[in-house]
Amino acid sequence: MSKTLSKTRKDTIVSVRLPKSLVEELKDIQQINHFMDLSDEIRFVVRRYCLSFLNSQDQNLTQAKPPIELLAEQKRKEKLIDDLSKIIENLKGNKQTIPANQNQNNSNE
Repeated sequence: MSKTLSKTRKDTIVSVRLPKSLVEELKDIQQINHFMDLSDEIRFVVRRYCLSFLNSQDQNLTQAKPPIELLAEQKRKEKLIDDLSKIIENLKGNKQTIPANQNQNNSNE
Protein backbone atom coordinates (compact mmCIF):
# COMPACT_ATOMS: atom_id res chain seq x y z
CA MET A 1 0.00 0.00 0.00
CA SER A 2 2.86 2.40 0.72
CA LYS A 3 4.17 1.82 -2.80
CA THR A 4 0.96 3.17 -4.29
CA LEU A 5 1.03 6.17 -1.98
CA SER A 6 4.59 7.06 -2.92
CA LYS A 7 3.74 6.85 -6.61
CA THR A 8 0.71 9.14 -6.34
CA ARG A 9 2.36 11.61 -3.98
CA LYS A 10 3.19 14.93 -5.61
CA ASP A 11 5.34 17.83 -4.53
CA THR A 12 3.59 20.53 -2.59
CA ILE A 13 3.76 24.17 -3.51
CA VAL A 14 4.25 26.52 -0.60
CA SER A 15 3.77 30.25 -0.79
CA VAL A 16 5.74 32.36 1.67
CA ARG A 17 5.64 36.10 2.23
CA LEU A 18 9.15 37.44 2.93
CA PRO A 19 10.42 40.92 3.72
CA LYS A 20 12.07 42.63 0.75
CA SER A 21 15.44 42.87 2.52
CA LEU A 22 15.47 39.10 3.15
CA VAL A 23 14.65 38.42 -0.49
CA GLU A 24 17.57 40.62 -1.57
CA GLU A 25 19.94 38.80 0.78
CA LEU A 26 18.72 35.43 -0.48
CA LYS A 27 19.25 36.53 -4.07
CA ASP A 28 22.83 37.49 -3.27
CA ILE A 29 23.43 34.15 -1.54
CA GLN A 30 21.75 32.35 -4.42
CA GLN A 31 24.34 33.71 -6.83
CA ILE A 32 27.19 32.84 -4.49
CA ASN A 33 25.92 29.26 -4.08
CA HIS A 34 25.30 28.99 -7.86
CA PHE A 35 21.60 28.12 -7.64
CA MET A 36 19.47 28.67 -10.72
CA ASP A 37 16.71 30.56 -8.93
CA LEU A 38 15.55 31.77 -5.54
CA SER A 39 13.36 28.74 -4.89
CA ASP A 40 16.40 26.43 -5.09
CA GLU A 41 18.21 28.56 -2.51
CA ILE A 42 15.20 28.55 -0.18
CA ARG A 43 14.84 24.77 -0.48
CA PHE A 44 18.55 24.41 0.32
CA VAL A 45 18.26 26.61 3.42
CA VAL A 46 15.15 24.82 4.67
CA ARG A 47 16.69 21.39 4.05
CA ARG A 48 19.91 22.36 5.85
CA TYR A 49 17.97 23.78 8.80
CA CYS A 50 15.75 20.69 9.05
CA LEU A 51 18.73 18.32 8.97
CA SER A 52 20.60 20.26 11.65
CA PHE A 53 17.45 20.32 13.79
CA LEU A 54 16.91 16.56 13.38
CA ASN A 55 20.56 15.84 14.20
CA SER A 56 20.40 17.94 17.35
CA GLN A 57 17.21 16.11 18.38
CA ASP A 58 18.92 12.73 17.85
CA GLN A 59 21.87 13.81 19.98
CA ASN A 60 19.58 15.05 22.74
CA LEU A 61 17.70 11.75 22.78
CA THR A 62 20.86 9.64 22.96
CA GLN A 63 22.37 11.80 25.71
CA ALA A 64 19.24 11.96 27.85
CA LYS A 65 19.37 9.96 31.08
CA PRO A 66 16.36 8.64 32.97
CA PRO A 67 15.56 10.59 36.17
CA ILE A 68 16.50 7.61 38.38
CA GLU A 69 20.01 7.52 36.94
CA LEU A 70 20.37 11.28 37.44
CA LEU A 71 19.35 10.98 41.10
CA ALA A 72 21.73 8.09 41.71
CA GLU A 73 24.58 9.98 40.08
CA GLN A 74 23.81 13.06 42.18
CA LYS A 75 23.82 10.97 45.40
CA ARG A 76 27.19 9.42 44.44
CA LYS A 77 28.64 12.87 43.86
CA GLU A 78 27.30 14.15 47.18
CA LYS A 79 28.77 11.15 49.05
CA LEU A 80 32.12 11.64 47.34
CA ILE A 81 32.13 15.33 48.28
CA ASP A 82 31.27 14.47 51.89
CA ASP A 83 34.05 11.84 52.07
CA LEU A 84 36.59 14.21 50.55
CA SER A 85 35.55 17.01 52.90
CA LYS A 86 36.05 14.72 55.92
CA ILE A 87 39.47 13.68 54.66
CA ILE A 88 40.50 17.32 54.17
CA GLU A 89 39.29 18.26 57.65
CA ASN A 90 41.18 15.36 59.20
CA LEU A 91 44.36 16.18 57.27
CA LYS A 92 44.18 19.76 58.50
CA GLY A 93 44.08 18.39 62.04
CA ASN A 94 47.07 16.09 61.26
CA LYS A 95 44.89 12.99 61.56
CA GLN A 96 44.83 10.19 59.03
CA THR A 97 41.41 8.80 58.27
CA ILE A 98 40.24 6.14 55.90
CA PRO A 99 36.71 6.57 54.48
CA ALA A 100 34.04 4.30 55.99
CA ASN A 101 33.77 1.94 53.01
CA GLN A 102 37.55 1.38 53.03
CA ASN A 103 37.48 0.63 56.79
CA GLN A 104 34.96 -2.12 56.10
CA ASN A 105 37.13 -3.57 53.33
CA ASN A 106 40.21 -3.65 55.60
CA SER A 107 38.33 -5.30 58.45
CA ASN A 108 37.11 -8.07 56.14
CA GLU A 109 40.67 -8.99 55.12
